[in-house]
Amino acid sequence: MLSSNPVFVSLVFAENDSIPGLEDAVFTYEYDAGLGDSVIVNLDSLPYQTRIDSVFPTFSFKSSAIQLLIMKDSLGTGMDTIALTGNDTIDFNKVLKVQNYASDGIANKTYNIKVNVHQVEPELYVWNRKVSQIYTHDGSVQKAVFFKDKFFFYVSSGVNNYLYTSSNAVNWGSQVLSGLPPNCNFRDITAYNNKLYFVHEDGNVYSSADGYLWTAMNPGVAGYTINNLLFELDNNLWSVFKNQLTQKYYFGTSADGAAWVIDEMIPNDFPVVDFAAHSFKSRTDKTKAIVLGGYSAAGDLLSSVWSVQKNVFNEYKWVDFSTANSSLGSLAGASVISYDDKLLLFGGFKDADDNLADTTYWESIDEGLSWRSADTTYNVIENLSIPLSYQERSYQSVIHDAAGHYIYLIGGRTKDRVFSDVWVGKLNRLSFLR
Repeated sequence: MLSSNPVFVSLVFAENDSIPGLEDAVFTYEYDAGLGDSVIVNLDSLPYQTRIDSVFPTFSFKSSAIQLLIMKDSLGTGMDTIALTGNDTIDFNKVLKVQNYASDGIANKTYNIKVNVHQVEPELYVWNRKVSQIYTHDGSVQKAVFFKDKFFFYVSSGVNNYLYTSSNAVNWGSQVLSGLPPNCNFRDITAYNNKLYFVHEDGNVYSSADGYLWTAMNPGVAGYTINNLLFELDNNLWSVFKNQLTQKYYFGTSADGAAWVIDEMIPNDFPVVDFAAHSFKSRTDKTKAIVLGGYSAAGDLLSSVWSVQKNVFNEYKWVDFSTANSSLGSLAGASVISYDDKLLLFGGFKDADDNLADTTYWESIDEGLSWRSADTTYNVIENLSIPLSYQERSYQSVIHDAAGHYIYLIGGRTKDRVFSDVWVGKLNRLSFLR
């Protein structure tokens, strides 16, 4: 007895030497809200610019006597219907539907067809300047952070402190700060345990639960002065302390931001100022941190890249990657974030005269061991419609919005110019639902 079941089973594109990857398309039968109907579709789009004009398709149904493709005609104004023979080369730019007749030649079913091909280059970073200038007054010491669902941009002129906040990084408003001394170096502001912290030259650690009202705390470590904050790692806030008697520097940690414990002495050629620091999860889901560039206690500008994580003995061990790989030059005032399983580094002065480094936009695919300049074919910071609209700088704040996959670049400076602009970038691929 001949079957009366015309139901769709599969669609496969055969390999085509002139169109690499065509055979990787995986088709399923899904509901499409845009069509208001179900459709045979590849949910994972074919790569950008994949041709679908010369496809060797194979349809499979529960039973089939004849398969008809319903297509746009050559003029695009009408419809053509062709019967598939099994040796067909089809332009799927024109295919709309397939109609299958079951083996009994009577029962039939028609299916919409949709072939998804990425319409944008997935590896392209798209950048746009959202704000040209947040403030116009003096103020070259800056730090922007994302804290409690809001952007906070702190600025010091050396005399006055300023704060600007925004919920979207586009519309900014001036806010009142209280509890702070003048001449704040906001550079090492760090979020930890639902508070913000930074170190002042008066030897106090300042903290704030809301970003507006700040309170001074003495670290309370006799014989030591806190120098700066590094990062949060393994539920501890890390810092660098200076021994007042020996003038040597040591790591310090705190579980609550108030009580501090002095740990081991910092290694030789470890920076004490103007470094970039970042903690993150490795590909193996281990917590680790890096500290790179900056100036040593002796005043030397460094090209070191220090990495730390716990070893098998539950001890923290620091390793200087630059001894094995010197791809990153000397840098001061750079900023680093994790993004798309890479580390991205922005900005940097190459000398004490504030001359910009020859390369100020780097990426590392091996967690800081080696660095390469960003591929400007896919990742150049500028408005696409306004070439050369972004000026390289140092000391800019870089914020990664992990939820939306956006990168925010805020402020920064060169030798003779201070910026208070806002740039937003995103890797196209991270916008794709699948």
